[in-house]
Amino acid sequence: MFMISNKAFGVLSGLSFAFLFVLLFLASNADAATESGRINRYVVAVSANNGGAGRPMLRYAESDARSFAKVLKEMGGVLPQNVILVKEPSVVALQKEFANLDAKILQDKASNGRDEVLVYYSGHADEKGLRLGEETYAWKDLRNRIDALSADVKIAVIDACGSGAITRVKGGKAVPAFMVDQSSDMKGYAFITSSTQDESSQESDKLKGSFFTHSLVSGLRGAGDLSSDGRVTLSEAYQFAFNETLQKTETTLGGAQHPSRDMNLAGTGDVVMTDLRATSAGLDLDESVGGRLYIRDADGELVAELNKKQGHAMSLGLPAGNYTVNLQQKTDYMGATVALVNGKREKISMGNFKSVMAEQTVFRGEIGGNRSCPGGDTIACSLDSLDHNGKFRTTFNFVDTDSDPRKGLQLGLFVARTKDYMLGTQVSLFANIAQKEMHGLQATTIVNVAKDHFEGAQLSSVANYAGSFDGAQVSSVVNIAKDKSSGAQIGIVNVAVDSLNGLQVSAGVNYAKVTDWQVTAGVNVAQTTKSQAVAGVNYATKSKVQVAAGVNASHVNEKVQIGVVNYATKEKGRQWGIVNICAHCEKSPVGLVNIVGNGVWSVTPYINEMGALGGSVHLGTAYFYTNIEWAAFFKKGHIFKEFEKFYEHGVGIGTQFGKYGSHWELEYTFFNVYDKFGVDEDDWKSGYHHRGRVGYVYQVFPGFGLSVGGSLNLTSEGYLNKLLLKPLGDYHDDVSCNSHKGRWWPGFYAGLTIGRF
Repeated sequence: MFMISNKAFGVLSGLSFAFLFVLLFLASNADAATESGRINRYVVAVSANNGGAGRPMLRYAESDARSFAKVLKEMGGVLPQNVILVKEPSVVALQKEFANLDAKILQDKASNGRDEVLVYYSGHADEKGLRLGEETYAWKDLRNRIDALSADVKIAVIDACGSGAITRVKGGKAVPAFMVDQSSDMKGYAFITSSTQDESSQESDKLKGSFFTHSLVSGLRGAGDLSSDGRVTLSEAYQFAFNETLQKTETTLGGAQHPSRDMNLAGTGDVVMTDLRATSAGLDLDESVGGRLYIRDADGELVAELNKKQGHAMSLGLPAGNYTVNLQQKTDYMGATVALVNGKREKISMGNFKSVMAEQTVFRGEIGGNRSCPGGDTIACSLDSLDHNGKFRTTFNFVDTDSDPRKGLQLGLFVARTKDYMLGTQVSLFANIAQKEMHGLQATTIVNVAKDHFEGAQLSSVANYAGSFDGAQVSSVVNIAKDKSSGAQIGIVNVAVDSLNGLQVSAGVNYAKVTDWQVTAGVNVAQTTKSQAVAGVNYATKSKVQVAAGVNASHVNEKVQIGVVNYATKEKGRQWGIVNICAHCEKSPVGLVNIVGNGVWSVTPYINEMGALGGSVHLGTAYFYTNIEWAAFFKKGHIFKEFEKFYEHGVGIGTQFGKYGSHWELEYTFFNVYDKFGVDEDDWKSGYHHRGRVGYVYQVFPGFGLSVGGSLNLTSEGYLNKLLLKPLGDYHDDVSCNSHKGRWWPGFYAGLTIGRF
């Protein structure tokens, strides 16, 4: 039996208490260390499908941004309140989001933690910078703004054409792996781009997203975990995305795409982007599985795609739900289904896969046979795959119907119809119908229908319809586009229910919610338009340029209206016409009659040195108004008793020196002078009266003023007879020029002015 003395027992007891104290001390320090290494991570995911005029509208920028933010929220430790999604921003709006993020970081900042910001952008770009609609956010400015964020580590992922230019701004180059675990002291920045400076970044219909972002997200979900430690670092994610993007784009029309990076970080460790152990559900692929894997959710959406080497296990982090896993090994195709639940990881081995027909899974070879596309198999049916792998086919029937994706020529004596994707041409006597997206040509005598998106030209004698289109719709009667489109509509009636980035030309009516150009001999109607040209009527809720031989009407017009009659509730530009009407004008209209709600509209009855009782009407603005005037003449010695038998009326222009209320005004008016009211034309005497005058209007109170001023007058003989006006006093001077007689003199006037002046 083993015995210990009391003394030895006391020593051991003391050591035990000491050991326990040390453990407690280390535990408390460990907690403090954990707290001191706390990471606050923020994500700003920006999407911009619209890159401005001349650039195709992207379809998946927004979904790419959501996908990137989602994986970091699920597996990257990003709190929901720290995820910022920004859609279609202007430069100012994006700068404001960065400023708000700075304020949030400073508010949340802990003295013993580290702040990381991940900025993601999906959209258009060129060598100058991000293309945000019609604006450009210069690479240098963007990089400086990201560098200035109040965070220890800044990571920017930019998925756009030419995005590699941002890594050249400061001479960036590839450096060894960087970033962070909780014990490292990491600071600095990293920029990852989807392509080099002179390459295009591409998105794919079959992926419903960009090649680069799709690959990057797959890598973050675990496909990039090369070390098999259950964590994906930034370096691992980048390397996986680089290899996958390059492989997928080597044979595309856009050409090979090479992601690039610029890293400048100080510290130890490597930044952990996602932790597979943090997910509540997951999928484990054991060592026996090898080949190209395609994982789809219950909606048929492709959530991950990767090459897995046999002999190495792999784990993926996925939300709970039902999934289909398709495996391609050279020419063999297999499939398996798996249900993932929270709190549990499911394991798949080769024994779980069953052989399937090639046409029911991801198909990289010839497309044909009796294949349909069950389960939302958008890859097998996609236009990308069809373009590169499809076989050109020509078919002819009375009613030619095809349920498969096709590439080639479809001829129907009466009707040609395709139920799946199509690249090529449909020609028929009565109708062409494409139920899914089609690129190419539809030509018929009656009607063309593209229920989804159409790229190319629709030609018919009666009607064309497209869910949306990029190209042209040409018919003898009506063209209709339901969703956002670009190109041209040419017909008697053109309708763009949503926006049309392009041109509408008709002999009757054009309607568009938003469009660039409308040209017609009848009526143009648009909620928002850049330009309208017509021989009849233009109407727009918001317009930039309206030109008509008839009437232009707009609630808000930004640049110019040219027509016989122009109307705008708010006119920011200038109106040119016979009659111009606007409730609020920012510039003076030019016309015979200008009615301006915020301008000049006044009446002035007056008497002058010729013994005339007249009235003038001023219409326009203080800067430019038109004067319409009429006057009759008292007989000399019979003031206010009897009129002469001659009178005058005229039209002139003037200015109030840009001031309302009491003001000086300068005016020129041309009069026609007539003798004998209403007698036979052969007995008429006529002449001309040119008058320039300077006057002053004193505003007694709003709406009422006193007018007085001086004038310089010149009258001349008419073409038929002689009629020379003169003042009541004998201080005129007779002149002659080339046998034409005239008379000039200085004059005066005085009157009352009523209205807005």
